[in-house]
Amino acid sequence: MFKSPLFRRVGIYLVLSTAAVTVVNQLEIEQQSAYQIYIPMFIGIYVLSRWLDSRFNQASQQQPANAKHETSSPSTTDRGFGQ
Repeated sequence: MFKSPLFRRVGIYLVLSTAAVTVVNQLEIEQQSAYQIYIPMFIGIYVLSRWLDSRFNQASQQQPANAKHETSSPSTTDRGFGQ
């Protein structure tokens, strides 16, 4: 997808957060209570975006390994929050 992990993470976060804000704005919630939805939503989006990024990272690392027919076990740093 993207060569740079930074651009990949920012892109995933931007897509997810834009979609979530659009959905919340369609609900027409009072602005006084919007923080009760936005704070947990953005925390959840961050966790989901890190998980998706780790999945994309694993897929991109496995493509060269599959081409060479090498098998290697993933290390703990290949997981989303272990980096």
